[in-house]
Amino acid sequence: MKEGIIVMMRKTGLVVLVLGALIFINSGCNMIGMKKKEREPAPRKTQFVHTVKYSGETLSIISIWYTGDVNNWRILENNNPHIAYNKMAAGDKIFIPEYLLKTREPLTKKFIDSFYKKKEPASKTEALPENEEDFDLIGPK
Repeated sequence: MKEGIIVMMRKTGLVVLVLGALIFINSGCNMIGMKKKEREPAPRKTQFVHTVKYSGETLSIISIWYTGDVNNWRILENNNPHIAYNKMAAGDKIFIPEYLLKTREPLTKKFIDSFYKKKEPASKTEALPENEEDFDLIGPK
């Protein structure tokens, strides 16, 4: 009788161990299969949320506007693992730690545009000479 109980306990322990391993593996698979948007961190009370609106927004520009220091872009990058810093799209949420904030005013398009060189209008080319003799010809005449 004693041997039967021991065998049954071993089988039960093995079943519990196998079930536990299956549950652990299954939960890990669910986490791996999640899309980036599903893993987006919930905003914490100690964070300000900026929503990307304009093309040309970068973490550097956002950092300068809200924190006053371009070097804080690395903190923003670490704080926003769901964001591809070079492929931000309208609607993306950027979480900024409150302790870095210098302003809560929304980022303006004018500020963003100030970081990009505007194409200068083509200058008028010098007037062409009126006579053929004024041209410097290359080759035999």
